[in-house]
Amino acid sequence: MDTAGKREQVRKVFESISSKYDLIDTLISFAQDQRWRRKAVSLLGIGGNERVVDCGAGTGKVTRMIREACPGCQVYAVDITEGMLSRANIPGVRFILAPAENIPIEDSSIDAVISAFLTRNLESLEGYFSEAFRILRPGGRFVNLDIFNPTDGGAMRILFPPYFYRIVPAIGDLLTSSSSYSYLARSVRGGFRRPEEIAGMISSAGFRKVETVRLAMGTVWIHRAFK
Repeated sequence: MDTAGKREQVRKVFESISSKYDLIDTLISFAQDQRWRRKAVSLLGIGGNERVVDCGAGTGKVTRMIREACPGCQVYAVDITEGMLSRANIPGVRFILAPAENIPIEDSSIDAVISAFLTRNLESLEGYFSEAFRILRPGGRFVNLDIFNPTDGGAMRILFPPYFYRIVPAIGDLLTSSSSYSYLARSVRGGFRRPEEIAGMISSAGFRKVETVRLAMGTVWIHRAFK
């Protein structure tokens, strides 16, 4: 499937689950997803009247945290799914309907870019990282949070695949009366990168000082880098 085809399929899937997405997100993460998001936002180090982009904003969970952490910041919420953004009713935020690989924002005009649980659904990770680099000013910060297949030894490496690829899709499909979560599980299974691969791709996009934070026994990672 080409990039445009993949993007359109993902958009349709998230349109179909937008009303239940937040509930399912909380259930399948055992209510830990918000803690992970707060950690990612804290690593942005935002303040003053900085300009911040939440890419793949969805229903605005991270966007709200940014507004709470920095009431004076100019916040942009970017997503390809209109149904998700319509649920992010947050005053003072500019909502942009656009793909992560083609953000309609000027070069070197943003202080911080963040994304949460976005990259595993993208066809072109290189395109997104390059786009984040383009819109950031020199010295700007980039933070990415996502799920990864655990590579450490031990029980989690054994338990994660059946949970994430079988149980989670079954719960999601049941609650949404669709096959959307099964599609998402299939679409990301073969495309998962290792955390160190993502770090390398971020570095290749031009970022410096790429750092990683390991969470949830290696199933969730945060990458932070600087332009």
